[in-house]
Amino acid sequence: MSIFIYHKLIEDKNNKGYILNLYLDPSLVEFSRELDAMDDEQKEAMLGKSIKDYIKDNFKNLKINTVKIMIGSILIATISFTVSAVEVTAASPAQSLASHAVVQKDRILINGQEYNFSQAPLVINGITYVSIDDIIRMFGAQVWWNDQSQTVGINKGSIKIAFILGSGKARVNGKQVGMNPSFVYNGKTMVPLRFVSESLGMTVKWDGDTKTITIASPDFPAGTPAETFTYTVKPGDSLWKLANQFNTSVDKLKSLNNLSGDMIYVGQLLKISLNTSGQAPKETSKTQSENTVTYISYTIKPGDSMWDLSIKYGIPMAELLKVNNMNENSLLSVGQKIKIPVHNIAVQERVSEKHGEYLDWWTEAQYVFPINKVATVTDFQTGRTFKIKRTTGAFHADCEPLTARDAAIIKEVWGGSYSWTERAVIVVVDGRKIAASMSSMPHDVEYIKDNNFNGHFDLHFRNSTRHKDGMISQAHQAQIRIAAGV
Repeated sequence: MSIFIYHKLIEDKNNKGYILNLYLDPSLVEFSRELDAMDDEQKEAMLGKSIKDYIKDNFKNLKINTVKIMIGSILIATISFTVSAVEVTAASPAQSLASHAVVQKDRILINGQEYNFSQAPLVINGITYVSIDDIIRMFGAQVWWNDQSQTVGINKGSIKIAFILGSGKARVNGKQVGMNPSFVYNGKTMVPLRFVSESLGMTVKWDGDTKTITIASPDFPAGTPAETFTYTVKPGDSLWKLANQFNTSVDKLKSLNNLSGDMIYVGQLLKISLNTSGQAPKETSKTQSENTVTYISYTIKPGDSMWDLSIKYGIPMAELLKVNNMNENSLLSVGQKIKIPVHNIAVQERVSEKHGEYLDWWTEAQYVFPINKVATVTDFQTGRTFKIKRTTGAFHADCEPLTARDAAIIKEVWGGSYSWTERAVIVVVDGRKIAASMSSMPHDVEYIKDNNFNGHFDLHFRNSTRHKDGMISQAHQAQIRIAAGV
């Protein structure tokens, strides 16, 4: 996924080549802020591969002398760069697909139940796409990634599906078949719903009159009275808790849902046996309150900028611009009134006092733990605590130890040296405990200068992604589930 959204090519007659202006995605304002704090050598090291890939994908037989990195009309970096006679390749299906996506408005039923998607399904050329996260929850499938080859795998029972991101081919139990290419949208991998469903043995039907897609597993034939009902797993649920709640046993739940282990996920659909009266047992768990967004009015004062206001109110700058119908080039005037979104994130039930809330990064956690917020972190395994500050980061939280003592504790927790190893942690913010995963390796830009920590570290929450490719790290997600107890 390129970090650049478009370019301008300017002939450089003096040096017999071209000057290339590359424009950063406006949603990466935090990333441009990191670049601004780097020297030229650091900027070139960070951007070199992205620039080369962009030139390779867009130009042929051109000599590029200078590359200028822009966000809107603002120059972020100037890099001397020479690439000539680069063979151009066509834009990948994944790149072109996302630009034609529209939100799916039709109903989607899974075994008779309407599913609540974490990422709204998309329709492209009549093909419905859903996120890989929803595939996990809808079908109880397991998903794996290979970062180097960009390969995605979906396993359920004896069925194994594998494909390369953006490819028009896949392997189902080792046999090569055609598929509509997958792509990344809003940081999530989107896959064709019909292809995955049918490959997993489901039947898929479209009712044009009711605008409904119906997906049924082999043991849920249409027209047959159901002996089970479908339950959506909630935060804090476990097989033991559900067995007690619905007067059944853990073994029966596992058998009914073809589960080999005790792990279940929030949003996963489970079949629960009906009681003798043919009715679904009445749920006793508390209904969770919903997240809400309200707006306040703010009057622009001398010296204000949208970036500073986004930090002050804990709102991503891209979101603040969007709700005010503005872009990064929009000018502010003293006395102008703008809207500030205020996200009210509902407190979720936790499995135990030791565990944290299982908050989604994009819709919840980034608002509870905004930039410049200080938090206390507890290592889930050892119980040791230290303080951190979120200093930047859009796809996940980039944080720094608050003091040199906190940095020393982090090093001790990671066995005496900083590393990329992921560990389950609990992040305490304003009294709320949130499940997260942390690696301790210092890297790139830093803002706290006296903490004996040269850079920042990565802190991931549910569904957060990597900066480098916009993909979810399954290693981090596994640690987050440990911290949440799900």
